[in-house]
Amino acid sequence: MRRLLVVILAAAGLWMGYWAVGSIALERALNGWVEARRDEGWAADLGGLDVRGFPNRFDTILTDVAVADPETGVAWRAEFLQLLALAYRPTEVIAVLPPTHRLSTPLQGIEFTSDRTRGSIYLGASTQLPLDRSTVVAENLSLSSTLGWQADLDEARFATASVPVRENAHRVGAEITGLRLPEALDRALDPVDILPDRIARLRLDAEMGFTAPWDRRAIEVARPQITDIDLADLSLNWGDVLFEAAGTLSVDEAGIPEGRIDLRAVEWRRLLDMAVSTGIVDPALKDTFERGLGILAALSGRPDTIDAPLTFRGGLMAIGPVPIGPAPRIVIR
Repeated sequence: MRRLLVVILAAAGLWMGYWAVGSIALERALNGWVEARRDEGWAADLGGLDVRGFPNRFDTILTDVAVADPETGVAWRAEFLQLLALAYRPTEVIAVLPPTHRLSTPLQGIEFTSDRTRGSIYLGASTQLPLDRSTVVAENLSLSSTLGWQADLDEARFATASVPVRENAHRVGAEITGLRLPEALDRALDPVDILPDRIARLRLDAEMGFTAPWDRRAIEVARPQITDIDLADLSLNWGDVLFEAAGTLSVDEAGIPEGRIDLRAVEWRRLLDMAVSTGIVDPALKDTFERGLGILAALSGRPDTIDAPLTFRGGLMAIGPVPIGPAPRIVIR
């Protein structure tokens, strides 16, 4: 009995020592990261940093967080950020964001307000902290821009998972429900107010290859760029408008895609009107597009539906035989 008691006390003492050393190391690592960013010219400020959760958790509370990357002009500010982890699984972290936080870019600033925003990050056991998988969920999220527009949604979900059989590849998924667009954009897309006030669902499911791992260097040095996209599903449901896309693309070093995406569009004339209203399609070319797309719809057997390939070749795009202009560059800043 005495030996058992000694073993228990020794184990407890070791665990207490592990937690103390781990909490100090975590605090030093975070402060060191902030100092390193400052040395690189970043604006990086913390009002406070506290590690709690003894004996089984490392719960890190950062207050008055403000970081800004001078190269991209992107900055983020929040009243607090909580990073929660079990002491025996320190690379599996739950992040809790405040009800309101702000993202600024060279073009505009956007304030995010939600009932709850949480994320989880699972990192590899390496000093480079490679991303294994992640999730983010936001409920009743509102966005307010310094340019004057506002939007809100019922729920947004985002998730990634590394692909075991491929190096530097991730499965990426996202879903947005109950999206209300900014008023000006809604009027442009639906000028006669036929469609519902909210888009029922937007969904993305794709596998993407990248030029480098998503690890700490992706934040500290440069973002990895997309090399290929295997698109399983990109879809939109908005009233009687349905849009679906699937296919594969390769992306060169300049961000120019090559490949084919198969499209299905129900009530395609409304989608064309939206493309013209938002400037995606030149209004002067609307009649040409409508005639060409009408032929494609007739081939599908339903005049309101288009089933056609969207091809990317030589920096240009075309739906079936109808050219629609330059292909967008796919670049992560």
